Amino acid sequence: MLTTPHLLVGAAIGSQFHNPMMVAPISAASHFVLDGIPHLGGFIEVEDLEKKEVLFVLGDVVLGLGLLLFLTNNNPAAELIWLGAFCAVLPDFHHTFQVLFGPDKLKKYDNLHKKFHYKKPMSILSGMATQVATVILSLLVILGIF
Repeated sequence: MLTTPHLLVGAAIGSQFHNPMMVAPISAASHFVLDGIPHLGGFIEVEDLEKKEVLFVLGDVVLGLGLLLFLTNNNPAAELIWLGAFCAVLPDFHHTFQVLFGPDKLKKYDNLHKKFHYKKPMSILSGMATQVATVILSLLVILGIF
């Protein structure tokens, strides 16, 4: 999944639980559940990282963080929402570590992480539909509509 759905699902979890000891592990676990849902993409190979991929990832992160800033403005649950969002993307930080220190670092964790990913090819429409639906449902939960 893209970063934005991970961030927003974690944020939705943070908006619903009042105990950080519940928010953190549930949000981190949600990452692996989302990776198993059929979706477009998968993972970017650090060894073959191209400029357009870096720009796409940065745009995705900026979108997710921008939505979080908007959603947590004057929100009494802001700290738990941010905790949930952070913990939900934490399982992907090994990619940053690999970019900085080499693709062979954390290889065992990387291989384990890949086992959770949905691996079958999908059309752009259906692959993005699951991610858009995830974002919409998360927003509805955070906003208290659902």
